[in-house]
Amino acid sequence: MPASPIYLRVAALLALALLAASAACSTAFTLPPATLATAQDTVTLWALTGTDLSYPSAYDLVLGSVARTDRTSVFDFAVDIGADNLKDTSAVLLPRGALGLYVDGGLQVTQQAFDSVTFAPTSGYQDTSAVVVKAGTVVLAASRSQTCNFGLVKPLYGKLHVTNVDPVARSVTFAIVADRNCGYRSLKVDTLPPTQ
Repeated sequence: MPASPIYLRVAALLALALLAASAACSTAFTLPPATLATAQDTVTLWALTGTDLSYPSAYDLVLGSVARTDRTSVFDFAVDIGADNLKDTSAVLLPRGALGLYVDGGLQVTQQAFDSVTFAPTSGYQDTSAVVVKAGTVVLAASRSQTCNFGLVKPLYGKLHVTNVDPVARSVTFAIVADRNCGYRSLKVDTLPPTQ
């Protein structure tokens, strides 16, 4: 018994839809053009312990600003000194998950020179444990997830170079570069990221 014309039309439409979906999946997703150039800043944070509450101990990668942990939990990492397992004077960067906050974003130390890191990786970030740093350490950072205006949910990315750890003032100073274009991973200073 031959197939009905309606069945053949439905089958043809389904085949066409599957073909279109397959073609769409093989096409690389292109982000809309970036609008914000990457920028470098110098930041000093004070240890979570042993310092005045009025001193900022955390950094918000999304806003590009310091944060006080007694006023907000909306930040991406914080600093402490003497908080590692050895209980010595090591400085540590603490991602959100290491502070008992919602696990989102993270940090990773890289052996690359600060200026040579021009593109952030998407994996390898520690999200629940402290990252020990000293002067000269280069750290990559992924922020808490953001919903981009085109529907993707992605972190923002940054890199930081620790320039000074002061155990007396209990502070850590670092240079930081961040790409605040949602979905982008460029860490080349003072440039508008190319579509990735």
